[in-house]
Amino acid sequence: MVSFLSTLLLVGAAAAPARAAIAAWLTTIAPQVIFQNETSNQIRYSACNSVGDPKYSPTDGRVFTLSHKPKVGTPLAGVGWWDEKMTITSIFYIDEDGNIANGYFFCNMTSGMFLSQGNWVVSNGAPTPHSNSGLASIVLGSESGYRVYYHDSDGAINELGYTNDDGWKYLGLISQDINSLPALGAAFSGKNNITVVSPRDEQNIGVTRYTKDDTWYRTTLPQTLQGNFTTTETNRSDIAVNQTAPATNLTLTAWDGKTKSIGVSIDSAFTRYVWYIGNDSSLHQVGNQNFTWTQRTNQSDAFWPQADKPNSDLAVAYDFTSSVVRLYYIVKGQLSELKYEDKMWKAWSALAAPPPQATQSAGPSPSSSAAASAESGLSTGAKAGIGVGVSLGAIAVSAIIAVLVLARRRKRQQASEAAPSASAEEGSTTLGPETPLPSYGSPAVARASPGQQEPYGWEKTDPVQTYTDQGQQQVQQLDSNARSELYAPQPLYELPTQTYSHELLAEHPKEPPRDTKQLPGQP
Repeated sequence: MVSFLSTLLLVGAAAAPARAAIAAWLTTIAPQVIFQNETSNQIRYSACNSVGDPKYSPTDGRVFTLSHKPKVGTPLAGVGWWDEKMTITSIFYIDEDGNIANGYFFCNMTSGMFLSQGNWVVSNGAPTPHSNSGLASIVLGSESGYRVYYHDSDGAINELGYTNDDGWKYLGLISQDINSLPALGAAFSGKNNITVVSPRDEQNIGVTRYTKDDTWYRTTLPQTLQGNFTTTETNRSDIAVNQTAPATNLTLTAWDGKTKSIGVSIDSAFTRYVWYIGNDSSLHQVGNQNFTWTQRTNQSDAFWPQADKPNSDLAVAYDFTSSVVRLYYIVKGQLSELKYEDKMWKAWSALAAPPPQATQSAGPSPSSSAAASAESGLSTGAKAGIGVGVSLGAIAVSAIIAVLVLARRRKRQQASEAAPSASAEEGSTTLGPETPLPSYGSPAVARASPGQQEPYGWEKTDPVQTYTDQGQQQVQQLDSNARSELYAPQPLYELPTQTYSHELLAEHPKEPPRDTKQLPGQP
């Protein structure tokens, strides 16, 4: 029966449906969104010098330069960070030959265009990806590096890994259980607390979790699996849904196992959330708290609008420290953003277009005054969060104009005093070297606050520390014996807890993540 069901699922998913794949992640200065154009097959991206909110146009020249051409309908995944000078990104997709490829890019912070640093196949020596595989990626830090997840030809989920010491390596299966295709998502709150999710069948979601005993455990919801804990070593023939288990209160609304995307986010209370667009074209959310999965309440159309198509592609970006979540999917023909921050949902909106690209002769606009100050000699701490560069020549021109204006208003004998004052004012900013800046960092991209040492990666094992990111309260990192996701307060938008429990302990991070300016390089 298991073999027949597996074959049926894979045959039904063999032909990749038409799709508009999306991926997104948070950097210190703004979310980064990438999107495959269904007509041109190019992978487009939001302006990499965006600050606060991503800026995106479906018609400008922001297209990744790739020597390994993406296949039609490729899934997309990616990670990225801000290194206090520019944004950097590493994207993953499936090329025309069916291989998993990686592109590595630096941002031109003036034009908002990514510059290629290389494009490679990273799945050599690994099982062949399924023709309708999904993709998910995370970056654990400079020592533990990247992880990439995909479906093989049998529909099982496999793991690729990269470190500076070993390069790209095939790390093996994370579960032999069956999966519906192509949706796949991954998130983490520590090196030994990784969650990978995928549709299992028309009734269930499969959740595979890496824990502190260095073992992958497989669970399903809302139905449980038969027997004891299911691990990587459990044969597929021994894995089956427990059809005789007592019914739970959890149901997956508008779920038929055919969604094209599934996303995961984790908040500061270690509560995990799974996101999908159902066959009703609406966004849905399932949360795990106190080892219990519950279906969460939907928001109104003002906050969670309907997607243009049922089971649509979507992308989920989150910040573990601040609990910020941003989601992206197509609404009314436009790439749109849903935003949860400050413990509330904001009204959704289509992504705004980037401003015209700056030229060398153009003076700084009012909106870029902070960036101009940052380029005039402020400390690294003050530069963090500034995404637009302004040339020193433009600053000099602005200073001269300020001097002339002051000269007209003051007496000739005061001009000699006004000019230096204007020059000093032109180089000042309200964001001084010791002033905290807002943080939009992802779990892999946090940076040290002023006066603190540079934070370490999740993989470090030093004693417990308290970490303060800019504009955020202190978060006490728990020791490895603490239970993750226990005793966490319910976010305001959640439903009362229902009864479903089938979870294991996982390790909390010892310290905040390492600044990714030392992130693993490429082959």
